[in-house]
Amino acid sequence: MGIGTGRVDATDLVGGEAPVLLSPEEALKKFTMADGFEISLWASEADMPLQSPCAMTFDSEGRLWVTNIPSQPHAKPDVKPDDSIVVLRDTDRDGRADASTVFATGLYLPMGLAVADGGKTVYVCDEPNLLKLTDEDGDLKADRKEIFLHGFGTEDNHHFISGFQWGPGGRLFFGQGLFLNTQVETPYGPVRAHEAAVFRLDPRDQKLEVFGNYGWSNVWGVVFDDWGQGLIADASPALNYYLSHTTGRFDYPKPGKYDNFIAVRGGYSFTPTGRRPSCGNELLWSAHFPEEVRGWYVTNQMKGWHGLRWYRLKEEGSGYVADQPRGEEELLTCSDIIFRPVAQQIGPDGALYVLDYHNPIVGHTTYSFRDPRHIKTYGRIWRITAQDRPLAWQPKIRGEAVETLLDLLKDRENFRWRYFARRELQERKPEEVLPVLEKWIAATADEHDWCEALWVEQGLNHYDLDLLRRLLKAESHDARTAAVRVLRYWQEKLPAGEAATLLEAAVTDPSQRVRLEGLVAAGWYRDPARAIEIAALALDREMDLGFQLAAQDTLTWLAKRVDPAPESVERFLLPTRDDATLLTRKIDESVARELLSRSAIPAGKHREALEVLGESAGRSALEELLHQLGSPEKAGEKLLPVLNARLLDWDAGETEARVPDLESLATASTDATIRAHAGAVLVRLGREAEPSEKSPAAKKIDFLGAVKLAGRGRVPGPLADAVEALLAPSQPVSVRQAAAAAIPLFPDRDAAHLKLLAEMADANAGKDLPTSFAALEAMKRIPQSSWPAEYANKTLTRIRISATPNLRFDPDQFAVKAGSAVELTFYNPDNLYHNLVLVDAGALERVGTAADMMAGVPDGLEKNYVPDDPGVLHWTPQLTIGGARTHVLRFYAPDKPGDYPYICTFPGHWRAMRGVMRVE
Repeated sequence: MGIGTGRVDATDLVGGEAPVLLSPEEALKKFTMADGFEISLWASEADMPLQSPCAMTFDSEGRLWVTNIPSQPHAKPDVKPDDSIVVLRDTDRDGRADASTVFATGLYLPMGLAVADGGKTVYVCDEPNLLKLTDEDGDLKADRKEIFLHGFGTEDNHHFISGFQWGPGGRLFFGQGLFLNTQVETPYGPVRAHEAAVFRLDPRDQKLEVFGNYGWSNVWGVVFDDWGQGLIADASPALNYYLSHTTGRFDYPKPGKYDNFIAVRGGYSFTPTGRRPSCGNELLWSAHFPEEVRGWYVTNQMKGWHGLRWYRLKEEGSGYVADQPRGEEELLTCSDIIFRPVAQQIGPDGALYVLDYHNPIVGHTTYSFRDPRHIKTYGRIWRITAQDRPLAWQPKIRGEAVETLLDLLKDRENFRWRYFARRELQERKPEEVLPVLEKWIAATADEHDWCEALWVEQGLNHYDLDLLRRLLKAESHDARTAAVRVLRYWQEKLPAGEAATLLEAAVTDPSQRVRLEGLVAAGWYRDPARAIEIAALALDREMDLGFQLAAQDTLTWLAKRVDPAPESVERFLLPTRDDATLLTRKIDESVARELLSRSAIPAGKHREALEVLGESAGRSALEELLHQLGSPEKAGEKLLPVLNARLLDWDAGETEARVPDLESLATASTDATIRAHAGAVLVRLGREAEPSEKSPAAKKIDFLGAVKLAGRGRVPGPLADAVEALLAPSQPVSVRQAAAAAIPLFPDRDAAHLKLLAEMADANAGKDLPTSFAALEAMKRIPQSSWPAEYANKTLTRIRISATPNLRFDPDQFAVKAGSAVELTFYNPDNLYHNLVLVDAGALERVGTAADMMAGVPDGLEKNYVPDDPGVLHWTPQLTIGGARTHVLRFYAPDKPGDYPYICTFPGHWRAMRGVMRVE
């Protein structure tokens, strides 16, 4: 295999070609920049020690610290990993790195790092550890290595802890991804995290906590905005979240984090789907950039489409929404598929620096660990600047006077200046900083200045309760929000009564964002009984989805410790209670509505619920049922399945007296399911009118749906003629399919109807599979004891297969008869892309490998990563959030018995995500 610029002697990802690794000069020509911006090379493997660089961070002196991970995708047996940290510098400020130092070697997959004490200390991950490296003599080389914390999960090494960022209060934040089981021993006891999480660490005392917990895939990026509000980047789906929504208090392990996909996963991302994968996030907050884009949120994408995406953030409710004022014009687009942006950060000159992993292969699931295209000797750093604008060079910070550093905290145009000045102050001795800080606070009336002061004090563990009280009453809701986040940790320093009063004020604040933080903080109040009273105050006010998630977590935790919980809390948590618990509750209006939303609850309890709902209006249970069905928009879609079912099984003697109401529902309801169920009751009563030949198709379909719901043997015989007439080829296809579903309802005509259905199935087998399958499905509803022998092969197998969060299919096998009809519904509740591809016996490896090769094709996703291969028999598109969640395949099984695999062809998934259709 050739190493260096030029072609690599290996099969490539694109159409069988070898990957071309361009020189930095040639690669530069592949970039397209947004109008008004330009890009240049800052460093490359040609002149700097860059080998598969993975993470980077600047320090207060403008030096760039970079981790190299040539050991990716795995350590080799008997070979000690030798990943490294290097420090790069631009000593002459000409926009190009010209000096480097290797700070540390002998590491294993350092996916993230954080610099402290002006470069004397570095925290870096080293699976399964978090290391503390110390430079004792100031030569930019680590002299001492110690395991700072041990026990982080390593089951999937590219989901290991990463995305290190110092928070405004001086704590270190980082995340981990799916498939990991972390159990870290600390001086305060073990800290556990299952699957994805965000951690908060105080390195001074090794206090580690799971700060955020949610159904993420792979947290790889944490950044804090001007007011200390955390933004999270989830790498695998490239979704982005407001951190506070996930910080409610909970018991480990957090229940339902991955089970309740629809309600939880992806519901609160402020950026769109379909832009995966990405690594890292940054705010374009520098005086060097134009006002138009200043503060925009920047992410990246490294597969399918390659470049940097940018979004303007806007506060909405308790979180954010994002838009793209420049439309389809992204900050950076690259036509070189080897460009792999994995991090971006504002540098000391105000420009945006982009770390380029620069490898033909990304990740370790798509290709073999031994694939020769794991080329580990490349790496670039690019520098994006605004045209015709002066750079914004960071002033000297390290070692500067406290007064100078405090003045930098006032700068609102360069948020990284404040970031480094704040860290410098937090790392000083309190006695050096606090006297000057106290005077600075007294001399300013700016609420953002007060927030900066509060964060400095938080980082110094100095509890300035007077400043906290002042900020909790600030005019700016952003300032109040920041103060409540500090109150969460400082409330123990306040008298219990005062802390409760302050929390109450936060939970009832006019701002939804302040109320969110107040509720989260209330979860840590010292007395759970008082805490739940305080938190419950939020329930009477507006809550968006993210707020509801935090409230559900916190109130669930508190309710386990307070019995009984306040009534408002019980009402709010009713949807989270299991059926057994719900059945123990006294039935009031809230419990009644919850009971009616659950079909597994006994019918008798549903009737009791209707009696309770009707009691206040003087309606009987049946009258209440009809009343609810008469206003489906008020009843809500969650209740309709149960309401319809109860109507259908209600006593005929009672429903006979309500025929006018039933006729009104059957003909005038805006909901098709209500029309069908009301019509079914009328069918059973012999009161349903047959449609005429001239009736519109919709009316005919309503009639046929009512017949089908009435039940086999419960439909008056004379209606059989009407149903048979609607099966005729002259009827619209939708009517014929509905008639096929209704025709098995007449037992005394089974033989004749079997013949009609068999003929319908055969006549449409080659031209209209949905109609053919509708006929076959209808035949299944007629007892096989009535079937003549020649119909034995007219079977239809219906199977539903779901993706699971651990890259599996459920079920992973099923059996069908050779040549029989199969209707397969694929459902993907995950926020990753998945599809289902049925392949010929013996074609699994070939098709899977071909799908992997499509990873580098620009339109690979558009083609659903389904290769043009004769071994592909049937396939679904790639499904994910933001689009259809299910797809139905209809086909006839092969005539030849055998095992036919089905796989997900998203690159790499097929090696784990596979099943078998057994043809017998």
